[in-house]
Amino acid sequence: MGKFGSRSIAFRRKAPPIRYYSPTKYWNGPFRFFDLPPELRDNILKLILLDWDSTTKDAVHLFLTNKRIYTEAASIFYYEVLLDNMHLKGTADPFLAGSLTAVTPRLHVRNLIIRFLMKEQMYLFGESYGTALREMAERGKLQSLRLEIGSRFPCYEFWGFEDELFTYDDVRVVAGKAKGTVIKAPLFVTKEPFQNFLKFLEESKIPKITLFVDAEDHSKFWCLFHRSHPSGKKCDGEWKGNARVLKIGWSSLVRALKGAEPVAPVQKDC
Repeated sequence: MGKFGSRSIAFRRKAPPIRYYSPTKYWNGPFRFFDLPPELRDNILKLILLDWDSTTKDAVHLFLTNKRIYTEAASIFYYEVLLDNMHLKGTADPFLAGSLTAVTPRLHVRNLIIRFLMKEQMYLFGESYGTALREMAERGKLQSLRLEIGSRFPCYEFWGFEDELFTYDDVRVVAGKAKGTVIKAPLFVTKEPFQNFLKFLEESKIPKITLFVDAEDHSKFWCLFHRSHPSGKKCDGEWKGNARVLKIGWSSLVRALKGAEPVAPVQKDC
């Protein structure tokens, strides 16, 4: 123990002092951000824009730096956008309205989700929404469009009022394998807003489109185009289970209801 005491520690050789060297020449001007590799610039912008404590002001200040910074930052900030239009009653979302400019945000969106009410907003896909989404795919970066049709609430049927969206009648299929078949559906599906929506789905150049309806409360005619319930029971517009939305086979929807027309009532002789 005598040789392993404080005395032996005291006489240990000390490490040589660390010398700090500074470069003789170094850059002391503005930070040259665009000299960095693209991957590193991308990570820096993500840290600024997507960090949990970043604010809208941070993004705005970054966008206003210069046009090149805006282009790279906007591709990150607007990569995926959700437009919840359930509160809009027949008016277009400002994000999809207006003419295009060099700094229009929607040109940088890659994945877009739109939640909307069927009767109040479906007509927009034949008007301003259709134009905006086409431009986003052709001139912008849009690759994926997810459409979610919200609940029917408040349902006119509940209050005892008749409405073309909830009153079912005989509708004739005029195309596809089921041509000539008569089905029960709301007369709304034969009207221009719905038919223009089908036209938009059919003619769109967006690489990926998915269509969903509210699982717990949707018009019964949608049941022809979503999956069957595991129990084998009919859905009838009120799915029993944990699903929030149900995916609609929109290609089948277009084939079945494109050009659908109401069946004229038979006139009886007096």
